[in-house]
Amino acid sequence: MTDTPAVDRLAAALTELRGKAKLTLGQIETFGKTQQPPVNLGKSKTSPWFAGKAVPDPGRPFSTLVKLLEVRAGVSPLGVGRWELMRREAADERRFLPMAANNAAAPLTNFVADGASETAPNTQASSQQLPSPASPTETDRRKAGRLLDLLPPDGSWRTWLRKAPTLFTVPLAVSHPACDAYEALDDDVLDYVDPALQEAHESAMEHLRALYDELNGMHDVSDEGRPVLEMSYPGTATERNDLNRQACQARDSFLRAYKNLVNLLNAQGLVPASGLDGKAVPQNTQGSGPDLGVELMAGCTLEDGRIIHIPIGLAGAEGPQIFSEPYYLVVKAANRSTCEVQVDGVRMEMDYGMEVPAIYTFAPAGPGGRAQLPFKLGSHASGHAHANAAELGNGFAAVARDRGRAVPKRVRPVVWTGSGIDFFGSWTDLETLGPFLLKAMRGE
Repeated sequence: MTDTPAVDRLAAALTELRGKAKLTLGQIETFGKTQQPPVNLGKSKTSPWFAGKAVPDPGRPFSTLVKLLEVRAGVSPLGVGRWELMRREAADERRFLPMAANNAAAPLTNFVADGASETAPNTQASSQQLPSPASPTETDRRKAGRLLDLLPPDGSWRTWLRKAPTLFTVPLAVSHPACDAYEALDDDVLDYVDPALQEAHESAMEHLRALYDELNGMHDVSDEGRPVLEMSYPGTATERNDLNRQACQARDSFLRAYKNLVNLLNAQGLVPASGLDGKAVPQNTQGSGPDLGVELMAGCTLEDGRIIHIPIGLAGAEGPQIFSEPYYLVVKAANRSTCEVQVDGVRMEMDYGMEVPAIYTFAPAGPGGRAQLPFKLGSHASGHAHANAAELGNGFAAVARDRGRAVPKRVRPVVWTGSGIDFFGSWTDLETLGPFLLKAMRGE
């Protein structure tokens, strides 16, 4: 640990990242407003964070900010968990050493014309030894173990839910763990001592309850020799498709909340390297096989012809003075394993509420006719493929005309490897994607 107070280190790190991202406080505030639901990233809220005059509270505003800055800066991401550790260290320092925190000089930062930043050394850093962040309590450790025992991150329940294109039928081997976990965890009267963990736990439980309700509304048809739950038939195919869409939304919301909670537990050292019974926690079912993370982003062309990749919501909200056509949809694949992986193809799946999603396959040639597929990913490397956004948007419009003005409710990216394994990204609502596609179609 250096002699620089943790509050100043957090402020300096945020300021340096903001300089690399070349974002003003106004642009950050606008980005927050485009999120669903909106996130308060107003100037009066974030300015003290960058100046070292206040420590962010745990929650969505802080995590949204660091994700935005890392993406726009184009740096290797530390991840929300690492940033949360820095934030907690600063919060502990502010709580335990209020005088040192209040008297410490904020980082002196000057933004130059091109958006880079220079941080002056802090000449008032305290030489007093600062306390380390509090270690996780034994009760937090046991509560985390209870969750991971009921819903293991590498369990087949999560793999199936994450990859299932629809929830018209759900195996009992998937529904039983989810429902049993909700009933067991909902009866737990002990909260986490760590407030950030408790907030993430409450969010996960709220979304697990929604998924629990959806699963309990389905029919158990195991007495017919099929060990599954089946979506009910409320009267019409449209109504049944609406039930499926509602169940999928509950599933997606819970998986996001669950992932956030497990990552916070991992940041606190509460995810053991082995199972609670001493047996190894099962990893990838292919042993040393591929493990890919898949993400959908927007590709925007700068004046000098370079293509940058930014979040979909930000691309749809930005004006033409920053980006120009052509626009692209970009699917990024990150190799999280140590073995080399070949990505053979990329597609977009469009959910129209039917049992089988419509599919758009990315072309082997990308911008300028350059070959983009297949591509190889080394250990912990990433790669991407582009699809012309205007072409895809016009494809949506053509399908809408053919299907009586039907439009997809959401889309998700999928990559597949040379061994034939599909890896799925998260669903993106058309409300988030739509403004960007319209912008591309209009040639702004």
